[in-house]
Amino acid sequence: MQALLIIDMQNFVEDRIAQGVEFAPSGCIENMIEVVRHFRAQGKPIIHIRHESNVSGSTLSKNSVHAAPIPAFAPLKGETVFIKSTSSAFASTELCSYLQSAGLRDVAVIGAVAGYCVNSTVRAGADLGFKMTVIRDAIISFSLPEVGLKAPTVLDVTLGLLDGEFAQLVATEEQCSVH
Repeated sequence: MQALLIIDMQNFVEDRIAQGVEFAPSGCIENMIEVVRHFRAQGKPIIHIRHESNVSGSTLSKNSVHAAPIPAFAPLKGETVFIKSTSSAFASTELCSYLQSAGLRDVAVIGAVAGYCVNSTVRAGADLGFKMTVIRDAIISFSLPEVGLKAPTVLDVTLGLLDGEFAQLVATEEQCSVH
C-alpha cells in the first residue's frame, strides 16, 4: 500500500504566495488538495510533516503563526504527524521506523518546498530503500531572486535531479487514476 507524505504545508507557504513571491507550478495547491482527497477516499495512510525551528523568533518557531498547518492540510483524526527540525523528514523524526513498522515501503510525496525539504526528504527516503514517488504538479517551488533563479527553473532542476535515481515522477491525474 502506498502512503502519502505531506511535507511542510504550513502558513508560511500561503504567506509567501500572498506577498507575491513567484511560485511554480500553477495549480499546485489545488493539485495537492486533490491528492489528499484521493488518499482519504481510498482509506490510505496519510503522514503530515511539519517543520518547527528550534531558533527563537524564527518564522517557523513552534508558536509562530507561520508554523501552523494550512487548514486544507490539517490532519484528520487517525492521520500521523511528525514535527521535524531539519530539512529531511527522515533526519529528525521517527518517520523511517514508523514506515517500517507499518510495512509501508511505497511513499508518495506532495508539499513544500521542492528544492529544499521535498528534495532532501525524497533523497533520504530513497537512500533508506523506500520507493519514493513525487507528484510533480503537487509540490511547490519558489523563486530564488537572490541568485537569479525563477520558480519554474528551480522546480525543473529539482525534479530533474530526483527523476529516476531517487523517485518516480507522476502527475496528479495519473496518481489519482492509477492508485
